[in-house]
Order: sequence, then structure tokens, then C-alpha cells
Amino acid sequence: MLVRLDEQEPEIGEGKEWGRDGGRSLNPRDRSIFEMVRSVEQTVAQALGSAAERQPKPKELRMTTGQLREHIAGLIDAQEGRCALTGIELQWRGEETDPQLLPSLDRIDSEGHYESGNLQVVCRFINFWKGASEDAEFRRLLALVRGAEE
Repeated sequence: MLVRLDEQEPEIGEGKEWGRDGGRSLNPRDRSIFEMVRSVEQTVAQALGSAAERQPKPKELRMTTGQLREHIAGLIDAQEGRCALTGIELQWRGEETDPQLLPSLDRIDSEGHYESGNLQVVCRFINFWKGASEDAEFRRLLALVRGAEE
């Protein structure tokens, strides 16, 4: 079942538990994290359950939802709120002036799973551009665009 995030405002209760019974709305950064977690869960569910015309790549979430949320928050902190591939400052849900600069969770190895060591937070447009490209190759192409070779 797909849920529109603009119809379901996530909230945090005491102890920073994610749920509807707490009474405090998420700040824009945490709402962005919530949306990335929800996107991963939906992507994994679709990859596991569809027998469509094309064969989907197997994708597994190899941590709990809570661990994923904490991991994403840690990545954002380590990246100082910037895209891991471009260094562009990320914008947060509800405060964005350009939706292409919202954070998006990228699997460094697109053949790999959603697990620690294979994730980075990038701008939405960068994740779209990268697609299934190898991370090193995409970084090389970005360097060419910048006029520098790696």
C-alpha cells in the first residue's frame, strides 16, 4: 500500500520514537530522513514481490528501520549536510526552494543492498543521473564536468 507523505505527517513522541502517538511534528531534516527510510522500504518491498515483465534487481534492507534512520542521520552529519558526490548543500522537506536538492539515499554499489558501507546521501537529481552507474565511474564523469580529472 502506497501512502502519500503529504497526507500522513509523521510525528515523534517521547524518547524520539517515530510514530503517530507522540504529538510533536518532525523538523524538516527529520522529515527528509523519514521520507528516505520510507522510500527504501517501498523499494525493497517492490523488488521482493513483483513478477513483472522485467526482472527487478534483488534489494534487501540489511538493518532494522531504526538502524537505517540512525545511519542516514549519521551520514548526513558526516557529510555536513552536503551531497556526498557534489558537495552541494542539501535542502530539507518543507523548507526546500529546489526539490532537486532534497536528499536521496544512494547505494554506492547499485548491485549491492541497503546496508552500512554501501550508502551515501546525495541530491535527488544526482541519484537520478547516477542511476545504476558504478560510483567510481560517475565520480570520474563529475570531475570531467568540473574541468578536473581524477
